[in-house]
Amino acid sequence: MPAARSSRWLMLPFASLAFQWPLCVAEAPRNSRPWTLAATGDLIGDVVATNDTRTAAVWNITQAADFAFFNMEGQIINEESFTGYPASENGGDNFYGGVGGGPHYPPEQAALLAKYGFNLASHANNHAWDFVEAAPMRILPKVGISTSGSGVGLDEARRAVFGTKGNRGLALVSTAGTHTPQFVAGPGDSDEHLRPRPGVSVLRATPFTVVDAAGFDQIRNIAKSQGQILAGDENGITLNTDQTQIAWSNWMLGEKSGSSISCDINPDDYTGILDAIKEAKKQSDATIFSLHAHDHAAIDAGADVVLIHGPHTLRGIEVYNSRPIFYGLGSLTYSLGLSFRGYNLPIEWDDGIIAETRFENGSPAEVILHPLVHNQLTNDTSLPDRTMPKVAPAAEAQRILAHLQNTSKLFGTEIVVKDNVGYIKII
Repeated sequence: MPAARSSRWLMLPFASLAFQWPLCVAEAPRNSRPWTLAATGDLIGDVVATNDTRTAAVWNITQAADFAFFNMEGQIINEESFTGYPASENGGDNFYGGVGGGPHYPPEQAALLAKYGFNLASHANNHAWDFVEAAPMRILPKVGISTSGSGVGLDEARRAVFGTKGNRGLALVSTAGTHTPQFVAGPGDSDEHLRPRPGVSVLRATPFTVVDAAGFDQIRNIAKSQGQILAGDENGITLNTDQTQIAWSNWMLGEKSGSSISCDINPDDYTGILDAIKEAKKQSDATIFSLHAHDHAAIDAGADVVLIHGPHTLRGIEVYNSRPIFYGLGSLTYSLGLSFRGYNLPIEWDDGIIAETRFENGSPAEVILHPLVHNQLTNDTSLPDRTMPKVAPAAEAQRILAHLQNTSKLFGTEIVVKDNVGYIKII
């Protein structure tokens, strides 16, 4: 580490960066010079070279930014030389014990992403362990893309990684909110000679339905019909409706009439993630938190930007304590078109944005929103570059920005539109 360090910022996506950085106790000085972070959505389609000028305009934005981020949804493997195997539970929709597999991309696409300006990535999501390894954690850093969110054990998966550009440094902490049980990274136990378990940094949460007494009596009767032995005074019941926990349903007795949905957060995951953010904050100009699937607490712990992935669609933007929270950035690459497995998909599913956060004096000052489309304007799934993002034409840009304005109003966020670009003033 150099004797004199510049300030660094912490970005928290529920995903983490894979840069190694010496631990520092002292707070890093803040960098006063302006700089930018260009955050994009999920990589869930192939990256290919194209001569489309609208795609070139996308790369102009990411290449001009100091830092450019994406969520690595899947694996990087060479199909011909891959010696591993698909997980019995993938992050998508295959049944338990099926063939498995999931989205995966050849190694040469990593070099293309670096060429297009990307230097930060999250690998904490429901497809990260579809092939029972974390190849992106090895391959992406080799081309200059710091990657976080999975690792050889829980410590590595949860730890921040640090990216540098000039005299600026950014920390990225990444976590998955959606995952299969076998994806979860573990700490190991040296006393028992148990090695750490490779996997993904996750925020485990148990959803449950709260019902009134009458409704809970019905759930109790169903549980008894399944063969469960109940004492009769329990206030929580789990219906085991499948071999895997993902299909179980959890029910709680509530005091009010009707029903509601709630969630029980794993306290060890929650405190461990916040501790990782606090440590990263000490060593960076800014910290980014990437979450695949929660956000005020992350900012309170030191995150300067929160990026949420997983919905694969655009959602609203909140500014909390002068820090932006992006509740859904859409996709960076995408390829489903307007129909999938017999379902007609809304045109909005192909929408995306580049959320460019401009920092001044070490803090977010403005967000610039660049609307993107993919293939929905032609819906020609035979096109080789159908997966690639394109700067949205005027009519589509206005539609996308109007949607973001409406969804962001819920959080009191004002988006000003000028020349088909959205602006959020923070300070």
